[in-house]
Amino acid sequence: MKLKEREMRKSYGFILALVVIFMSGLLLSCQPAAPTETAAETTAETTATTVAETVAGEQINIGIIGPQTGWATVYGEHVVTGVNMALDEVGNSFNGRPIKLFIEDTKAEVEVMITKLDSLKQRDKCKIIIGPSLGHEGDAAPDWAKKNLDVLIMVGYSAPQDMTMRDRTPNIIRAGWTADQDIFRFGEFCAKDLNYKKVIIVGQDYAYPWGQTAGFKRGFLENGGEEVSTIWHPVEMLDFSSVMAELQNRAKDYDAVMYNGGGAQVIAFWKAWEQYGMDKFYPQLLGGANIPDVPILPEVSDKFEGVYSSMHYCDGLDIPANIKFKETCKTKYGFDADAIVLQGYDTMRVILKALETTGGNVDDTEALEKAILAIKIDDSPRGHFSFDEYGGAIQDIYIKQVKKVDDKLTNVVIKTYKDESQFGPYADMKEQYMSMPPDGRDYPPGNKDEYMADIAKYLGQDYVDKLVENGGWQE
Repeated sequence: MKLKEREMRKSYGFILALVVIFMSGLLLSCQPAAPTETAAETTAETTATTVAETVAGEQINIGIIGPQTGWATVYGEHVVTGVNMALDEVGNSFNGRPIKLFIEDTKAEVEVMITKLDSLKQRDKCKIIIGPSLGHEGDAAPDWAKKNLDVLIMVGYSAPQDMTMRDRTPNIIRAGWTADQDIFRFGEFCAKDLNYKKVIIVGQDYAYPWGQTAGFKRGFLENGGEEVSTIWHPVEMLDFSSVMAELQNRAKDYDAVMYNGGGAQVIAFWKAWEQYGMDKFYPQLLGGANIPDVPILPEVSDKFEGVYSSMHYCDGLDIPANIKFKETCKTKYGFDADAIVLQGYDTMRVILKALETTGGNVDDTEALEKAILAIKIDDSPRGHFSFDEYGGAIQDIYIKQVKKVDDKLTNVVIKTYKDESQFGPYADMKEQYMSMPPDGRDYPPGNKDEYMADIAKYLGQDYVDKLVENGGWQE
């Protein structure tokens, strides 16, 4: 019996082996032949097409940081409005890919801004961020950008020059302005055209007004002005009675007053100016870039007419692009467009043009940066602009004056300085200019003799001698 069982097991084993051999051969015969060169290329093309189709449908995430609450709300909200205006023109998409905005409120606090930047990158996967919009935020942004070179920062309304100058990093690009850039020529204008010798600047005590004051001092003192004195006040101060008293006491020694602030403080300053009859002490109130801003004009009296200022945008600029821009903002959003809305609008348009060059690739930050620096915009509401090698805009700067047009206060261009870079009159001596200390609360000096001695250390005595010989900057 045992022998018979052993023989049966051998038979089963033999049969099983035959089955295994047969099935292996069958499987091998069913394998496809190795692809020819043409077949392999077809497979690669199919894979590439599939990937491209996937990318084409992917959402593009863009972050925006800026104050959405608090004293500086307008500087954040209006940037968002401008961005939305630009996106509306393209159906909120790029080549079929939806563009989604992730908006974060900095509350005008640097610490909050840094946290929001981290969130936009890590949580929301934003490779492009628009912002910040305030001076002190802008001073802090380069440090974060240098640690996150894979994120492109397109500056919002923030204007400290060193973001795209002494503290520059390739992933920060500014389609807007610097505080100094917009006012270098205004200082020259006040010295040469208005023939003022001594000016008092009253301003909010933080980075942006410091930059505006620094730029004004350079233009004023290098072109015949003798002194710029400063009075700083807390950022949110609304009671200017003590300031008016001081201005009255100093009126016999100074030619004019410039206010250098923004928002509610401008309105409060002007009300105090009228209440104290300051027009009897000074012939003219001068304005920093934000003083005659569009939202301010309906809140002041008609006596505001005549205020001079300078900027890279003028609401009264009579060109087709600006007319359309203003009409769209008023119709769709219910308020008059200003330079802040312009900033968001132009910045988003620059991003869209860069995406055309990169084929929609937002992961290659270096490619985006290279594409943006090569862009030239000819149909902006401000006119035209391009970029310098440091990532700053080159654009026209307008001397403006508030006038009544169609029974409405409006800024009107009275003089234009063509194609000014962020270096202004120092465009041919960038390294020497950047060798000087950055803008500060009391730097550069406001006294002409002290000022000239200071710049001689950095720009050279020959430069100072030529200023004296030529009577200032030469056109």
